[in-house]
Amino acid sequence: MSDNWNFYIDELDENLASFVVDLDVTEEINISKYKWLFTVKLIVKSPTELGFPDEREDELMGELEYDLMEKLNEEDIIQVGRLTTNGTREFFYYAKKEKQVKIIDQLALAIFDKSGYQTEISNLEEEEPWSFYYEFLYPNEYHLQQMGNRDLVELLEQENDDLEHPREIQHWIEFQTLKDLNAFEQDIHKEGFKTVELEVEKNEEGTFNITISREDSVDYDMIDAVTYLIIETAQKYNGEYDGWESPVVLKK
Repeated sequence: MSDNWNFYIDELDENLASFVVDLDVTEEINISKYKWLFTVKLIVKSPTELGFPDEREDELMGELEYDLMEKLNEEDIIQVGRLTTNGTREFFYYAKKEKQVKIIDQLALAIFDKSGYQTEISNLEEEEPWSFYYEFLYPNEYHLQQMGNRDLVELLEQENDDLEHPREIQHWIEFQTLKDLNAFEQDIHKEGFKTVELEVEKNEEGTFNITISREDSVDYDMIDAVTYLIIETAQKYNGEYDGWESPVVLKK
């Protein structure tokens, strides 16, 4: 288990879903030794309209989760993430031996039962070791950008930024060929972006870079929508989105 945990929001079976993932767990352990995947599933007692626990229950569930995580770590059972959706919360663990499910069962029951939660414990079969972690839990490019967007917006909030006030935002994208960059440039201009800077010679990293800008607000929903649009367009031309920057617009 690493210290690098983060979360993202997505849809799952037409329901809003919150994924929390240990992003660096595979760098901390030898994953070839952890071949058994287990889950502990709970029913949320006080779900909101979105299917998530309310603030008070979320805090309680977090405390219970951490208690269980610590005890399972002592048994060399590693938590890699959790999923909250449609009134349920599910925790995911990798273990070295199949029989360790008994330890998970005993500890989960001891911790959650006393708080009135019924637990459903399962073994998930994988076609390839850790395929569930990489293909289901781990964030894709859009989810990773969502995390980065959240960090930048939080920094702007700390500066008393008026997030909903439109301003010129610059974005950076890199390409392996100038042909792909030019095709992207033509396409993204149709969405109201303009070119701020264009590198027609390869840089030290061996790529061609373009800086574009458009006037947008930086509230969470808007900046996610804007960056998703750029990522989607860049992918059509084998490009890679490299982030954004915004001036601070102070609240009046």
